[in-house]
Amino acid sequence: MTELRGVLKAAVVFTFVFLAGCGFTSQGNIVRQAISAGTARAAEAGLQNAEWFLCEAAPIGPIKRRYAGDKADAYNKLCDKGSADDIVTPSTP
Repeated sequence: MTELRGVLKAAVVFTFVFLAGCGFTSQGNIVRQAISAGTARAAEAGLQNAEWFLCEAAPIGPIKRRYAGDKADAYNKLCDKGSADDIVTPSTP
């Protein structure tokens, strides 16, 4: 009998969590908002880390090979490099 109660209790909890996650209850909105906010913060931090690595920590040789030519303006703009500090130069027509 206690085993059946445990199974029923687990089923009720699972159903509540499922419905909350799906948005059929007011808790679903809270859960989704919390997940969205956390995901947005993680994405923002990830982009900042990627930009720092690309602009400050990556070796110059691979940067020149990867971003020389058509991609040079995008790299220089992303990394806020002035014309005197450009690591890569655009291709000349």
